Amino acid sequence: MIRSAGILVPEERRIGLIAGFGQIESQVMKTGMIAEATCIGKPFTIIPMVVTEVQDVIAAGQYRPTDQLIDVQQLARPGTLTTYLEPLFQGQLFDIPPGSSCIANAYTSNHDALHEPGISTWRWAYLHIIDTVGLVHAAILRLQALLLPVQTLVLTGH
Repeated sequence: MIRSAGILVPEERRIGLIAGFGQIESQVMKTGMIAEATCIGKPFTIIPMVVTEVQDVIAAGQYRPTDQLIDVQQLARPGTLTTYLEPLFQGQLFDIPPGSSCIANAYTSNHDALHEPGISTWRWAYLHIIDTVGLVHAAILRLQALLLPVQTLVLTGH
């Protein structure tokens, strides 16, 4: 009958982006990783970023007073790992409107591990495969940056 009103208004400071990664990445997401993002608010642009914080809790939803009884099976969608990304260079997020939808990738660095003395052939090949997957994901992100305005403006009719 009566719902409590609540609104959170953050202070006006834009330091970086908040990204939600899948739970499978929780084992590899670390502070200092290099990342890239493209945003709808700044089309055709790839923004180089760095992971500055990885939340140590996986958010599974928000509490809201409601008049509905929710079954456990409706909560089957897993939560995401919240990470904070900051641009590598000053001013890169300047003209992106707050709340803009973005796509981000984070990349591991195996450079030091590949140059360790006595690395086995199998580990060397495995680390090269991981780096190749990262390269493919970087190419896909660039393709998404090119197609995002076309999908939004032409294919959806908005």
